[in-house]
Amino acid sequence: MPPPHHDGQIAGEARHMQHRLGNDRFEIVIDDEACRIARLRNVATGDDYIKTGLDYSMCQLVCIDEDSNDRFEAAPRCARVRAHTAEQLEIEYEACEVVGGSTGPTGSACSACEGDCMKGRSSSVRSARLAIRVSVRAQACPGDAESVWSVRVANNQPGVRVIQVLFPRLRGVYLGDSWRDDVMIYPHHAGEKTQAPIEEYTTPRYLNFGRAQSIRDGNGVYSREINYCGLASMNWMYYHDDQNGLYLASYDPEFIVTGLRVETGGPDCPDGPWMGWAFRKHVEVRTGQTWESPDYGIAVTRDDWRWGAKRYRQWADTVMPMPDNPDFLEDEHVLNQCYNFKRDGVIFNKFRDIPRMYEDGRARFGARHMFIASWNRKGFDQNYPEYYPDMELGTAWELAEGCEYVNEHGGFVTFYINSRIFEKTSDYFNSLGVKWAIEDENGEMIHESYGPHNFVVLCPSHDEWKNYLMDVAGWMVKCSHATGIYLDQLGSAQPWPCFDPEHTHASVGEFNRGYLELVRNLLARLRSINPDSFLMIENCGDIYGSYVWGNLTWNGEPYDEFFNLYKYTFPEYVQVNMVNPRRDLDGRERAERLHHDLDRALMLGSVFWLGLDKMPYLEDDTREYLDAALRLRARLTPLIRGARYVDMDGVASVSYGLQVGHWVMADGRDLYIVVNPGRVADGVVVVSSGRGVNADGGASSRGDCQVPSQACSQAVGRTCDQALAQAHDCAVSDPRTCKRVIVDDFDIDGGSGRVCCEPCSEGLRVRLHDAEVVCILTE
Repeated sequence: MPPPHHDGQIAGEARHMQHRLGNDRFEIVIDDEACRIARLRNVATGDDYIKTGLDYSMCQLVCIDEDSNDRFEAAPRCARVRAHTAEQLEIEYEACEVVGGSTGPTGSACSACEGDCMKGRSSSVRSARLAIRVSVRAQACPGDAESVWSVRVANNQPGVRVIQVLFPRLRGVYLGDSWRDDVMIYPHHAGEKTQAPIEEYTTPRYLNFGRAQSIRDGNGVYSREINYCGLASMNWMYYHDDQNGLYLASYDPEFIVTGLRVETGGPDCPDGPWMGWAFRKHVEVRTGQTWESPDYGIAVTRDDWRWGAKRYRQWADTVMPMPDNPDFLEDEHVLNQCYNFKRDGVIFNKFRDIPRMYEDGRARFGARHMFIASWNRKGFDQNYPEYYPDMELGTAWELAEGCEYVNEHGGFVTFYINSRIFEKTSDYFNSLGVKWAIEDENGEMIHESYGPHNFVVLCPSHDEWKNYLMDVAGWMVKCSHATGIYLDQLGSAQPWPCFDPEHTHASVGEFNRGYLELVRNLLARLRSINPDSFLMIENCGDIYGSYVWGNLTWNGEPYDEFFNLYKYTFPEYVQVNMVNPRRDLDGRERAERLHHDLDRALMLGSVFWLGLDKMPYLEDDTREYLDAALRLRARLTPLIRGARYVDMDGVASVSYGLQVGHWVMADGRDLYIVVNPGRVADGVVVVSSGRGVNADGGASSRGDCQVPSQACSQAVGRTCDQALAQAHDCAVSDPRTCKRVIVDDFDIDGGSGRVCCEPCSEGLRVRLHDAEVVCILTE
């Protein structure tokens, strides 16, 4: 006979009890002594997401032995249930135990310890139990798909420092009957969307994916881990198939450095295929200290990734104000990027050439916005942060005169500044670079190389470096007549904790808060000089977007890029997309990549990032397509001014191969930008004519579409102008008729009025033609 247990408990192995938590949306079963989720069931579909039983703890600590300075991992033991109802659970663990593991951040010493963590440990950590208490709390609210979790760590172990807390960890998951149709949504830069990640994350393309690569540890676990906020643009992940969804989020109002970790055993794992996730908080809990985590969310849904985007945005709106940028920037759709002053010792242009370069960009692209990089001492990617005009390029006076010319001739200038690194060959490295650099837990600097040049990463939460950056940027606006400042790497490269006790930050994980303070205060300073000033950053970080106009968005390799993710979650944030021809590609590959990049930028309403020095790489046909894309983007600009991107919301169905970007305009009309990369004729998009999506992303107040059957039959095959007139006549005579009609359509080939439409049971069926990009305006 099993031992008696109170309602909500399941008798398990000896000394193990399992506790239910849930509502009418989900059921979670927690194994208390093992400290893991043993069941995660979607009530609506009946699917238990846990397909593979693995031995792991949902909370794992990374610690430092103060005597030996060695790193080791520990997991909670000795469970005591403090509170338990169907909707609330609190388990306290009276101690922790040293464990072998494979949860180290990418490239860390712990990532392949293979159970040898005890070797060489001092007596303070060789004991069976460590005096580190861990409390896990979980709550389910009635009717909500999301459960809310938190953890408390109280360190009473002499000689031990906790430096990372992984929580919540979840392993052993795939959805439905097969993992092959599962989709992973990962906020690497502006987003990734990967089908069958259990297999894909083990392939060479991910094993060689630079900073976001998969790492295979000694236990055969493949993991990817990127830190927020920068390499990870947002603090949430999503996993779904066509029936089930899983959402994981960290709701951290302090914005401390957080690793977003995703794991898999691969398709051939002996235990069976599985996925896993965790959030790693970079904190420091010394002996006698206690750390309370922010809230985390785990949701079980029947929806795709857009559910997660909306839920995360609800929280973000409580802590992230939306940007307030100068009105004139809403009319900007292209910039002339000029990295062609000085690179690798070669001079391509001088400061006296700025007027000519500006006029050439205006004539070729229609670009008023001139982006100036490679202007500093020794040129691009050298001698950072010695931000002084390079003497071989001209004088500071000539630089200022060139910028003044741009301003006086209808344009404006943005200057490039790297905000993150210090070159080791600089004359000031030993006196300033070492002092400003990040120190890891061993007192070592973090080294990075770009081309032949070697740098260290600086600490943005240290006031000396932060103030230096602010002064340089202020000087460029005040003395060189710049309007914009671009902070390179700020939203792109990996954030790190800093353990330097001489720095001005109070805790080790304040990297993001340092940058947040920088962009907030810098923008205020620049606007006190020029009210039209603005900031740009490389890539994406949600907390920085509050104070930034443009995000120069890229992921490196083209595969699995999904910029829709960031745009849908934060449609207010402007993406600047690289659309230059790729010099590393040739012929058809180069043309296809250019078409792909231009089409995506059009669909997302992005600003085109173009350089005159890249134009020689265009063939006649690609040059014509670029010109057509520029004309179309200019035509779209007034339509998307003040509009909100809502991705596929309000789109009932699309033909295979088509991509649709839906914009809800400020005047209530809807704009659909359809990309047809194969130029297939007769593709179909069905637009919902019932309850659509309004500007805040919720349901609109539109009534159901009820076009009379006579209008339906007569509209079939007619042009949009004919259908519009027909529908208008019907609307006048019958108030029940559908008010949703096409009022305009135009395409990248310069055509218009070429699509056909007809009402259908789902809404409005739009039949396309063979143009690669078609824009459809409805009301």
